[in-house]
Amino acid sequence: MVLNQVDPKPMSDPDNSTVYIATTPPDNTTADLLDDYDPFGGAKPNSSSVPWPGSTFIIRSVSSGYVLTLLDGQVALAQPGGPGSIHWACVETKGWLGFRNIASGRFLGHNIVGNLCCLAEHHKGWENFCVRIRPEGGYVLLMTHFERLWLVGIKVEQGVEKLAKIENGESNGIVWEFVKVY
Repeated sequence: MVLNQVDPKPMSDPDNSTVYIATTPPDNTTADLLDDYDPFGGAKPNSSSVPWPGSTFIIRSVSSGYVLTLLDGQVALAQPGGPGSIHWACVETKGWLGFRNIASGRFLGHNIVGNLCCLAEHHKGWENFCVRIRPEGGYVLLMTHFERLWLVGIKVEQGVEKLAKIENGESNGIVWEFVKVY
């Protein structure tokens, strides 16, 4: 079936005007076709959504497949389906994004040494995030540090890897995808 096809046989009315009747598919037909359509011939888009206030997400590391988890009061990357809370409500305050853990009601942020934590009851300066899309796909998370933005990545502290805000020169940061839950 060809969409939006114009009937080649015009209908005539008594005043000899020409009228063309177009057929329009139902909404779901167009959506189904777009699922399989990639104008650039590459792979179909992944399951990542654009982080937006008012929605809840699972935040997943593209490289490891692990998800941002609040586990025993600590923020960690963990396998999906394990213990811990993985749902993060996206909010906006003064133009900054924030992520509130659904189970604890606390906001994702950083502590005095820059490690990620989930302790704050309110979305303030240490809980501000900027999400930047990457041309290769996925997003980087950036956090405020005085007048600069720092990437969210992994730093090694006393031989232990920790999620933290890191200077841009230290690493490229973690590439994330946001899986919309509701």
